[in-house]
Amino acid sequence: MNNQIKKYDVAFSFTHKDEILAGQLYELLRNRMSCFIYFEEQKRLAGEDGERIFNSVFSQESRIVVILYNNDWGKTKWTRIEQTAIKNKGFDEGYDFAIIIPTQKNVEFPEWLSKNKICIDIDRWGIESAASVIETRVQQFGGEIKIESVADIAARAEKSLVEKKIRKQLLDSPEGLKLAFNEVQEIISEVHRHETQIKSQTDSWHFLVRNNNRNGVEIISFGFHLTFQFYQKYANTSDDAYLLITLYNGSFDENGYPKDPFSKNELISEARLKFSINVFDQRGWIDIETNENFVATSILVEQWIKELIYNVTRERQDQGY
Repeated sequence: MNNQIKKYDVAFSFTHKDEILAGQLYELLRNRMSCFIYFEEQKRLAGEDGERIFNSVFSQESRIVVILYNNDWGKTKWTRIEQTAIKNKGFDEGYDFAIIIPTQKNVEFPEWLSKNKICIDIDRWGIESAASVIETRVQQFGGEIKIESVADIAARAEKSLVEKKIRKQLLDSPEGLKLAFNEVQEIISEVHRHETQIKSQTDSWHFLVRNNNRNGVEIISFGFHLTFQFYQKYANTSDDAYLLITLYNGSFDENGYPKDPFSKNELISEARLKFSINVFDQRGWIDIETNENFVATSILVEQWIKELIYNVTRERQDQGY
């Protein structure tokens, strides 16, 4: 369809919420075609004119564009730039070069981004099927898919094992513990950021945030209590250190004791996570039992605050508020 020489076969456009999915697709495709994904390019692009580069990538330098679409796409700083570039290209060439992957239910597509174009239901078809569709589309637009040799596969596996070992050595070191504490501070910062936003957009939503005395932060809202608490066993390693998140229907003082000893505090949900660094050098948290389900700190905090708000809303509705 288009045999022009392009710098990239595919460019990924997504918000921070969909970084993990973008990374998974990138891992499946990067050895078979040329891919642009910002967190692999950010070191090279440091100090460059980001707006100019992103506009060029998404309007001229890539054969196809994969949009991981949620209702925040096009509203963040970089996806606004990418959206403008994609629209400009679409105006000149049509939108056949764009593949849309909705990443939340009931997304609201803008009129110009018709879901009648190639739209992949990743929950239904899976990530490997999505990668196959992307490969096919790249070929239709003149790209060549590299077939990995046995030696390529062995080299990639060895590289992955070496990188995994290096990450583990870092995580088990004093430096790893320091990085974990830095990420706990990031949790606290994110909680306070949400506090500021909620108070600026609501008139009477009670949302009290306090840092506690034990490397943690707490949110109290209408009788609910959400806590992010980091525990460490050793002074110089993150071994057996973990983040405990609890959501209670009830209140506690700054020392963790129930404010009303005669009232039953109901545990609604909890999670135990440990600090981790993923293959893209991103900091975040994984399940302490399975060592899976990596989630970035900002997304983790957002998910739990949403659960808090959901429970508060349901309780207030039941009480007639």
